[in-house]
Amino acid sequence: MRLPHWFQFVRAVFISGFAGLSCLTNLQAQPQSQPGDVEQAAYSGPVSNVVDQICCENEIGGSYGYGSANVCADDDGYLGPYYFFQADYLFWTRDSSVTSGPVINGPDSFNYNDLEFGFDSGYRLRGAVAFETLEFEAAWTQIDGWNDSSNGQLTTGLGFDGGGSFAGANSIDATTFFQPLFRASTLNSGGTDETLEDEGLGPVGIFADPAATYQTRYSSSLQDLELMAKYAPFWRRLKFGVGYRRVTLDELASASINGTFRAIDTGAGANGGLSHAALTDANGGNLQLISGAADGFDDETALLGTAGPDQLQMLNSATTDNTLNGVQFSMEALLVESQWFLLDATLKAGAFQNQIDASLTELYSATANDDSVYGRAFNDSASEVAFVGQIGLGTTFRLSDFARLRAGWEVLFVSGVALAPDQTANLQAGTFNVNNDGDMIANGGHIGLEFVY
Repeated sequence: MRLPHWFQFVRAVFISGFAGLSCLTNLQAQPQSQPGDVEQAAYSGPVSNVVDQICCENEIGGSYGYGSANVCADDDGYLGPYYFFQADYLFWTRDSSVTSGPVINGPDSFNYNDLEFGFDSGYRLRGAVAFETLEFEAAWTQIDGWNDSSNGQLTTGLGFDGGGSFAGANSIDATTFFQPLFRASTLNSGGTDETLEDEGLGPVGIFADPAATYQTRYSSSLQDLELMAKYAPFWRRLKFGVGYRRVTLDELASASINGTFRAIDTGAGANGGLSHAALTDANGGNLQLISGAADGFDDETALLGTAGPDQLQMLNSATTDNTLNGVQFSMEALLVESQWFLLDATLKAGAFQNQIDASLTELYSATANDDSVYGRAFNDSASEVAFVGQIGLGTTFRLSDFARLRAGWEVLFVSGVALAPDQTANLQAGTFNVNNDGDMIANGGHIGLEFVY
């Protein structure tokens, strides 16, 4: 049974290798003076008629594996519509230069820039319908697996207040994470004087405690929706598009330190630890008691509570949710074309409105010899301008009349986003404002199949 003309045309177009390019595109790469050819340059009628004369009368499809099928417009002289569906496996990595500063200072200083994302997997689904000059496309991309972590053990103690007992050791201060402990340990007001001792995590002096352990973790996920309309005449090698794009970038970053709390007396009247008053004072730690006894943290003296030394866990955790909505422009170009192989390039760019939700939580918990838990939490939202750009290079190999193998490499750039590790750097005097100065660059390859109907 002879297939309808429109179905034969669809079949032939997609075998040629590039969605939106017809047999006319293929003819551009062929000699123009073959026997029986119609001179395309001299023809000024509708494109559908050119297809009828060139593709039908000369049956050029046979040389591209079309068999004896004619490639023709329908009875009304229109080309298309035709449909295609793509499913790609992605292996992408990402990079960003965070500005959060060090978690701690000293010989064992570390920060989030020490972490590196590897190549993690994702997927992309894309479908389109194309007519003689227009193409409409929808695509969904998702990558959930970007994450890295680091853990280890410090080689020396960790001082909270820069006291001489911890000279040469690691330290926290107003430029690092865990600033509430620095402020509490240096408070001298309202009848509370924490300057009469040096607080921190051992080992220190005569206390040969095991050195504190640490862990950092950073994870990120990406979702991307594109709805595009393109000017894509079958006989041209360029496509120009405009449409809507929605990008969501969600992140989590956390840093924790676990060790033995010590308070070394340096003056008469020392209280043997970090008091509840110093930890909760607005000029000190400015923390709230979350649970447990309101007795602060102490060392072996038990002056503030149960006999110590308290085992202390310090945790800083930040999350950011970026939702970018905006208009995007695109250009696609067919660079190389042969019977079985195509090479094409893509460029996309657009301006976006980024709706940001960010949170920051700090917890200071006694995990042994006490049950006190102090902490604070912040939330902020903002709506800011962001930019998204993308470039790609792809290849297509024809497997059969209805299937093609796709592969390529892409680079995605997103600017004006809130990165989770950067949020602590924007915490000043107990107030929190979301930091959206971050950039993200993701790149990687894809491999997949395209099905033609």
